[in-house]
Amino acid sequence: MIFRKFIQTFVCSLALFVLSILYVSLVLCALLSILAGILRTLGLEQLKMGIWYGVELPVIYSIPLALLVSLFLFFCSIYVKRSIRFCLSKLSF
Repeated sequence: MIFRKFIQTFVCSLALFVLSILYVSLVLCALLSILAGILRTLGLEQLKMGIWYGVELPVIYSIPLALLVSLFLFFCSIYVKRSIRFCLSKLSF
């Protein structure tokens, strides 16, 4: 019984570390995606957006695609945050 609690605490502490880095990365990438869409619309030509390799996205669709990608990333970050809460609940004694 004590060994099982030790293993569960060890695994949850490792998962908490990985999930927290994933959560911060998802939120940061979502914000950067919105910023990139706005900058590309304003005329920054160094930013390239494409649907697949070799197919450029028209500039007018930069903000909608950036918002769609950032919405997906924020949606994923919500579930990662739920996993973080679950791991924290397993770590509390």
